[in-house]
Amino acid sequence: MSEIVLLEKALNHTTGLLGNVTPDRYGRPTPCEDFDVRALANHLVAGNPYYVTLAQGGGPDFSLFARDQIGDERPGDVYARGAEDVLAAWQGDGALERQMPLPGGGSGPRIVDLHLLEAVLHGWDLATATGQDRTGDPEAVQAAFAGWYGNFPDQIRPATGMFGPSKPAPDDAPAADRLAAYFGRTVRP
Repeated sequence: MSEIVLLEKALNHTTGLLGNVTPDRYGRPTPCEDFDVRALANHLVAGNPYYVTLAQGGGPDFSLFARDQIGDERPGDVYARGAEDVLAAWQGDGALERQMPLPGGGSGPRIVDLHLLEAVLHGWDLATATGQDRTGDPEAVQAAFAGWYGNFPDQIRPATGMFGPSKPAPDDAPAADRLAAYFGRTVRP
């Protein structure tokens, strides 16, 4: 299955989760320590234009995450529009081969793989915080799991500023739970 199809599945799933988020849930904590539900929804919405720029060959624009991207709109509606834009951007020449520049120089993972991970992982965060089904789209979750689980050791995480140390999860836990624990989330039954 192509990267674009898998990403579309993850984005569609996350769109559905965001569509169920109402302002009365905004203040709830999430498994992502820096975010409540409102901040996580804003982060997810900001991620789509962020990845549009990267897919088109531009550099990271972290200022997108500092601005309110939702306003008075429903987060699912804003995210859905951004998902259309980013899926179109990923279809541009060379987009799928682009790699994330590393802060110390050099290239990291393919940007599309990082986008898939973010959609799956933050979708899990949102589902957990709002009491929704956290298993995710099975094919998108499996692709993120296969690409990332065991391949981002705790020793390199401090240098990237991404993700806390791995936490335990039962071996028989769903793939989304195991991936979330691998990236520092506490998984509860």
